[in-house]
Amino acid sequence: STHKGEPAVTFAMEDIVRMASPFQYVLVGKFSRGRPLMEGIRKFFQTLDLKDECSLGLLDRRHILIHLTNEADYFRVWARSIWYIHEVPMRVFKWSIDFYVDRETSVVLVWFALPKLPVHLFHKECLFPIVSCLGRPLCVDVVTAKGTRPNVARVCIEVDLMKDLPNRVWIAFGDRMGFWQELIAENLPRYCGHCLHQGHSVDECR
Repeated sequence: STHKGEPAVTFAMEDIVRMASPFQYVLVGKFSRGRPLMEGIRKFFQTLDLKDECSLGLLDRRHILIHLTNEADYFRVWARSIWYIHEVPMRVFKWSIDFYVDRETSVVLVWFALPKLPVHLFHKECLFPIVSCLGRPLCVDVVTAKGTRPNVARVCIEVDLMKDLPNRVWIAFGDRMGFWQELIAENLPRYCGHCLHQGHSVDECR
């Protein structure tokens, strides 16, 4: 918020969305323990055999902007939350219009397991509505798509750690029957709403 008499500029939300549209496949890489030279980082990304071009830019001494050009490359880089570049860890975050270098986003990719789900619900058109209560479903793993592991389905979901995530959902087949389906997060990160960083809760914030 501004104080009285201070200059201020307000953009319409539709203008912000329009200006941000070229950045739909942008991620942020964060180095917490030193950063390799940009030339070394660019050479590392060249070894990933991405489907399309990728451009990198320096935001500050700890953050780089990773501008990808297609959805497959975007999810591939983001799905692996930590990359090691010359043995230096780089954490990957989703870029959004609310991104600032001194904050970490609360939006992450998380795999969820659905144990004992009836096998005829393993199709994406069934799985996505089932898990939509958690966030935006993005993909299922290969064995779920093939149905070769019928004891559990796995779905990758974009979730907001600031929101309460349910651990089960009610599934009904018309008016004849229904059941509770368990939703199990795999490696759900903790998020602090006080310092706006991942890795710990508000109670543990220093």
